[in-house]
Amino acid sequence: MVSIAKQSVKKLLGCAIRAEMDANKTYAKMAARVKNVLLKEKFQILALEEKKHRQVLERLFACLYKKEKPEVPKTVDERLLPAVIIKPSSSLADILGQAMKGEQSARDFYAALAKRVQGANKKMLAYLSHVENSHYLMLRSEYTLALEFEDYAEKDIDKVIT
Repeated sequence: MVSIAKQSVKKLLGCAIRAEMDANKTYAKMAARVKNVLLKEKFQILALEEKKHRQVLERLFACLYKKEKPEVPKTVDERLLPAVIIKPSSSLADILGQAMKGEQSARDFYAALAKRVQGANKKMLAYLSHVENSHYLMLRSEYTLALEFEDYAEKDIDKVIT
């Protein structure tokens, strides 16, 4: 991960907003792609949470920089907050592995950023760090299933009879 100590909080918040926007799109895309109803719902939940994170970050920015608008870059340095790259040949396990790495990076990013602000803003960033860790844990369990069951994403779990 790139050192965030050398970059302004203002710039870092813009990068975080972009990363949350990208994560929202990725999880929504995955929800549309898989047939497994439970996995689809988990991706939908993750997409919704990433959308909420964006809103929290925008409010945090407004609180810190009153009348300014965040400068949201088109892309974020992969060493800071890696994005998931979905190719037509990408397996579910590959996508989940990338997403896990992204969630770990987001967790560490928010924890480090929390050290640079005070009060309620510090608590909000610490909270986001914990939520990103919960995303990692959820994805890790899905990753394990994807490795064990090759067609996990394609199974309509509600219709499987054991």
